Amino acid sequence: MESMDSVGQQHVVWIGYTTEYRSGGAALQRAAEDLGRRQRELGRHVICVAVERKREFVEEMARLSREQQQIDELHLLTHSGLYGPMFGTTQWPEQFSPHEWRALQIPFAAGAEAYFHACRSARWFAPFFARTFSVPASGYHWYTTFTGAPDRFRFPRWRDPKAHVWLVGFAGRTSHGLVASLAKYSGWALSEPFKRFTAEQVDGSYDAVAKRYDEVFDDIAVRTDEIDWLDAHLPPGRPRVLDLGCGNGALLQRWKDRIGASVGIDASPAMLERAKLRNSQASNLRFVQVDGPTLPLSDQSVDVVVSMLSFRYLDWDPMMAEIRRVLVADGRLLLVDMAARAPRWYQWPRVLFDGIRARLGRNRRFDRHLRQLVDDPAWQTMLQHNPMRAEHEYLWYLRSRFPDRSVQVLNVGRTARILAFDSGPISAMRASELTWP
Repeated sequence: MESMDSVGQQHVVWIGYTTEYRSGGAALQRAAEDLGRRQRELGRHVICVAVERKREFVEEMARLSREQQQIDELHLLTHSGLYGPMFGTTQWPEQFSPHEWRALQIPFAAGAEAYFHACRSARWFAPFFARTFSVPASGYHWYTTFTGAPDRFRFPRWRDPKAHVWLVGFAGRTSHGLVASLAKYSGWALSEPFKRFTAEQVDGSYDAVAKRYDEVFDDIAVRTDEIDWLDAHLPPGRPRVLDLGCGNGALLQRWKDRIGASVGIDASPAMLERAKLRNSQASNLRFVQVDGPTLPLSDQSVDVVVSMLSFRYLDWDPMMAEIRRVLVADGRLLLVDMAARAPRWYQWPRVLFDGIRARLGRNRRFDRHLRQLVDDPAWQTMLQHNPMRAEHEYLWYLRSRFPDRSVQVLNVGRTARILAFDSGPISAMRASELTWP
């Protein structure tokens, strides 16, 4: 029986899936269609549709609004980056930025729920979605697996068109190692239940930790690998620099005698106060607060855009369009960031070597302030709401926009690594014509 409200709007269960982003597209479609079948058996009106591109998702939400259909349940079965569902392909990945999600109009009914059947969707995206749309949102903390049973792993009977298929989270080899993998595939381990989040508002900014952060990175040279790379790639001739996510302004302070009129931008007022204080005597530097992916600069007014340990927080596609706008034709983006990836077995000697190098480059003052920072509950909250992206997200994104450039690995740690990227002349960048808006 179809559900209609008092003003004649139809209530639906909307199920979206992708098939082109990576392998497993046919399995995602099968799981989505089976979910739709189970919902129809409950008497629900179901819409199950492939949404391969961001634009297709936007158009589908607009169609629902035009046809006066309201969503009781929204389900997305996709591959996922840490910051949300992935669309497009690995050759041209598309992902809604936080700014783009906030701009979307989704016709939720009163009491609606959202479910993200995707890897790691509970770590950042589901809580963000719940806060953004004031709709309870559920996701999985661990990686997802196709299974023939909802509560534990059973090999799906793919050849039987009537057999059920679920996509659920499990602790497995990627997250917990070989023992967890054996427990999963033996059927002994239970699947992960959905983790549900409501619209709780949390301060995930750097404001609460600005003082401690400034003490830790009073001398930005403690980030030896990152600074050595950036120093080597900064062009000669006093270039005009834009520092994205400038934090306490320590990088521009280091470069103040090498650069022309330059700007640091950040979303945190407390961080910007620190930056202004430490650079109060530098007449060629100014610091500006921003809120959203819009740069307060004129077209072609910058020679270099640098992003040091901040690119993960940015709205990638909208910000990249802005970077291209403000850079001169032969200007370049210099990017250094930390990405999540465990080392392969053959990389452990480098993990040990890089760890020793990092330890030798530190001092007691740095270690003391670093301990105080990481032990601060406000720092833990900030990390929870601003997690690292996976390495492959950077690789696929940057290679698609800059196919002739490569990403360097500066440092390999036990759970993460430092990546560096020089875009070369920004005029060679491939435009983001497939993305929205």
